[in-house]
Amino acid sequence: MKKKRKFYPTAALLFTFIATVTVSDFANPVRTFSEMENRELKTSSRLTLSRVVSGDFQKRYEEVLADQFVGRDGWITLKSETESALLKTENNGVLYGKNGALFGKLISCNEEQLEKNAGFIRTFAESHENVTFGVIPSGYVYSTDQLPLGNGQLDQKPVIDALRQEMPEIVRWFDVYGLLEAEKSESLYYNTDHHWKGTTAFTAYRALCGQMGIDSAFSEDDLTLRKIDSFYGSYYSKCKKAGTAPDTLLFYDLPFAVQAEVDGEQKEGWYDPSQLEKRDKYGAFLYGNGGLTVLRKAGQTPQNPTRILLIKDSFSNCLAPLFLSSFDEVYIVDPRSYPSGMTALCEEKNFDQILVLYNFENLSSDTNIFRILQ
Repeated sequence: MKKKRKFYPTAALLFTFIATVTVSDFANPVRTFSEMENRELKTSSRLTLSRVVSGDFQKRYEEVLADQFVGRDGWITLKSETESALLKTENNGVLYGKNGALFGKLISCNEEQLEKNAGFIRTFAESHENVTFGVIPSGYVYSTDQLPLGNGQLDQKPVIDALRQEMPEIVRWFDVYGLLEAEKSESLYYNTDHHWKGTTAFTAYRALCGQMGIDSAFSEDDLTLRKIDSFYGSYYSKCKKAGTAPDTLLFYDLPFAVQAEVDGEQKEGWYDPSQLEKRDKYGAFLYGNGGLTVLRKAGQTPQNPTRILLIKDSFSNCLAPLFLSSFDEVYIVDPRSYPSGMTALCEEKNFDQILVLYNFENLSSDTNIFRILQ
């Protein structure tokens, strides 16, 4: 008697789903960049015996599969919409605030790295003249009433105050915390991005000019305020919160043409207009985070140029060009992309002013600041 075969519909559906996804993955074109997430995607994993034994190959291959998964953007959107429906208050390190604001979750900082970086800056400042140092707080510091209840965010003020006490007297301390506290407003930082707005950077610029004794600072009437709609920043890229309204990117354009040199490559203007059409609009400023960027007024080559050196993270990318009001050349160094040569650069250029300006989170996590001593 022939045995009747059983049919398992759930198993059949599961098999069909897996087979369909697998075939689709193979047929799906490899993507190198995700506009939605604003990051490079993993595309391959080199197979070697040592990497297999260490487990590195398997880990990397899983990352490739995750990044190249068919319909990835749709699945991310579905996950975000589901979490919003469940009234979750955070996702992927991003807190959901009131009025659509997004904030980075920061309940502690790397105190050891922070102390190391502060030490590097102290040593650098003791070897140079006219050094100004400032720490830019995170946006949530000025929007505590918008944070979800029980958020546990780190109080940055006492940590920043301690850094101030550790700096030698030779360093001019730029009190960004106090400056923005006096300007306290929900409009200081972007809702979907970790950076401060260009208008906030201008407030810092004016205060810095006063502290450095610079009389030739721009006024708002000298500049053109640019507004670029549909800006979704870093926080949105991480969490993809459904229903999030876009920001308007704000920055001040200069009243004269600028010549930029980014890691030796000549550029027209201090920002990339084509990047303003993409999702990562903030990446237009200074053409991203180059190692050494030099800004000059186009067509001018003074014999004895005045110079300022700005050692920074990306917060200063829309601030740096403003110093062309007072200096012939603005040198901008991002230690993350500038491998070495700071000592030689300072000796060669003999800067009139040096500004070290970092966001708190970057100052407590960046492992490249030691390069300012090389």
